[in-house]
Amino acid sequence: MNRPTFVELKIRGIALDPESQMPMVLLQDHERRKVITVSVGPFEASAIIIEMEGVEPPRPLTHDIISNLFTNHGFTMKHLEIYGFVDDKYLARIHYTRGLKKYTMEVRPSDGIALALRLEASILVDIELLKGHTGDLAFHGQLDPYSPEMLYLDAGQRDTPVM
Repeated sequence: MNRPTFVELKIRGIALDPESQMPMVLLQDHERRKVITVSVGPFEASAIIIEMEGVEPPRPLTHDIISNLFTNHGFTMKHLEIYGFVDDKYLARIHYTRGLKKYTMEVRPSDGIALALRLEASILVDIELLKGHTGDLAFHGQLDPYSPEMLYLDAGQRDTPVM
């Protein structure tokens, strides 16, 4: 049996799904050839945007607390792994270590993304999940990157600086 092959993706933006109006994270490969969207809840989207924008909330959010627990107790998050798709939902797990001991924990992709950002861990996606996805951030012409549906877009994706 072949082991899955993973590719590292980066967060390129957060947008509202045109149909459901729920947030979704745009994950894209380094060459910007492939992009997948991961549906997230509004609280998780806020936690991701806050971290990407470098905003310091007056009190720590849940993901900040977990990140602090990891750091204060000697755990290191190695990566988030998005490895499957069942019932219209991605499956994910975090891989982390403490000393020589290795751990794996199933998580919601949205929580894994928020933690990976805070702990500077990689986001890896099974290459099989990328088949058929193109690098078009405008959802194949359906969404203008400057539209109100774009909640956050990495500055590297824009033609002009963000004001």
